[in-house]
Amino acid sequence: MKIAHLSFVALPVMLLAACGSQTSPSVADQRAQLCTDLARLNTSVATLTSMSPSSTVSDFRAARGEVKANFDQVKLTAQNVQAAKVADLETAYQDLDGAIQSIPETATLQQAMDSVSEQVTVLEGARSQMNADLSCP
Repeated sequence: MKIAHLSFVALPVMLLAACGSQTSPSVADQRAQLCTDLARLNTSVATLTSMSPSSTVSDFRAARGEVKANFDQVKLTAQNVQAAKVADLETAYQDLDGAIQSIPETATLQQAMDSVSEQVTVLEGARSQMNADLSCP
């Protein structure tokens, strides 16, 4: 009976020790993850802007979904990196997303791409600046 009692006393101590041994990601790891997420955002924007002549406006809008998912991940990761200044990137993303949403269904792919080229350039500039500020490779 004393052995069972000892187990109940020792269990919380062992659980606390196990929890205490978990380490959170270092600042360098968080910064590296943000750089990786920024690279993924860059890739998805490149996909959006390099549609082939056989692509459709629906394909373009689907690519927008990838840009959104990657932007959301950048924004989430940036919360853990004090040096990350995401405001300009967020504004540029919102402008691009709004421009894509306003593309009429009757637009050709070329018209769609032309209508968002300025917003893409601004987003790429904001991402590039954030990349430089973080000293990403």
